[in-house]
Amino acid sequence: MMNKRNKCACCGNDRFNTIFDFGEIPLAGSFLLEKDRHNIDSYPLAIIMCPHCKLVQTDTLIEPKVLFKDYRYISSIGMQKHFNEYADWLVTKEKITPNAKILEFGCNDGPLLDALKKRGIHKTVGVDPATNIVKLGLEKHLNIVNDFFNNKFIKRNRWEYNFDYVLASNTFAHITDINSVIEGVHSCLNENGKFIFEVQYLVDLVDKFQFDFMYHEHLYYYTLTSLNHLLSKHGLKIIDVERIPIHSGSLRVVATKDLSIKTNDKVNELIELEKDYHDLSKFSSLIETSLIDLGLFLKNNRDKKIIGYGASGRANTVIGTLDLDSDDIDCIIDESPERYHRFTSNGKIPILPPDLIEEDVDYILIFAWNFADMIMDKTKDLGIPFVIPFPLIKIIK
Repeated sequence: MMNKRNKCACCGNDRFNTIFDFGEIPLAGSFLLEKDRHNIDSYPLAIIMCPHCKLVQTDTLIEPKVLFKDYRYISSIGMQKHFNEYADWLVTKEKITPNAKILEFGCNDGPLLDALKKRGIHKTVGVDPATNIVKLGLEKHLNIVNDFFNNKFIKRNRWEYNFDYVLASNTFAHITDINSVIEGVHSCLNENGKFIFEVQYLVDLVDKFQFDFMYHEHLYYYTLTSLNHLLSKHGLKIIDVERIPIHSGSLRVVATKDLSIKTNDKVNELIELEKDYHDLSKFSSLIETSLIDLGLFLKNNRDKKIIGYGASGRANTVIGTLDLDSDDIDCIIDESPERYHRFTSNGKIPILPPDLIEEDVDYILIFAWNFADMIMDKTKDLGIPFVIPFPLIKIIK
């Protein structure tokens, strides 16, 4: 079920620098029913960096069937606007035409494929391993194969040199064998084909102190430097890049098999900027200080009634690391009905709907602190002080 990483997933180097060790914590994506909350598995989680290729990765590998056994994320919910804009970008900037043959791996229920279809691009196929999610895409009459994408998959389907474009959106962070996936990309592209993908950007994660995005299910945290190492070893050349706001800061990368194409200056400029992020010791120290400060605040206010707001994987990372329970936080309020009356991943704090916020609450601790302004605006009429936990604790009355 679990193995310690003994070599870099990108370059095979066997030495690492530890960025932060969260200890043994439950999986961040777990929201437990009452019957399950007393039988919980925890796993070691440390975030490490390869000093050679600069890939940041988890030090523990957990089998995908364990990580994603209760996979519920549906891309089309709340993300369709982004995929519509992405499809427009592909048509206007990349000049994708109705004749283009396109494969998207990790397509989820097909929001990007659907957006392309509505723009007259029909020669598409998606690949995704989540059976329940693929079923939703098939109901939209999209061409989706329920399988894992890798080089073996391409060979099994005899799809070598078959596609003009391969696409991927926020998929790279979750793939264990990234080398086999990139081999598959190279194998199925034609000689002039392009690989266009979006991935969460480590530089934005550090700058915005989004450390609570770091959990077992996110295996990798990329820079253009590490992506360049990964793609070049498999015969792909990065020729363009854009920084985009999705997921608190991501990259949209264009790579190709045609090594004669000139690289956009933005690529080298970003790689140069990333040299300031090869040493993350200050980031590591701030994580430690921030978690200690939050723990002390909760300990010193145990006589107060504190509720949380935002039951997410990010909240579970913090709750698991500090081993918080209902004596620290009475409950967590969330707006997602599928999480109501479940428990946090450590089984100790119930999740309730917003209409159950009681009048005797002393503080609302905003776990979804990147959406603090929106949450405070929604709940300001309650007259309850807010606690924004990171990067430094701030109380807003």
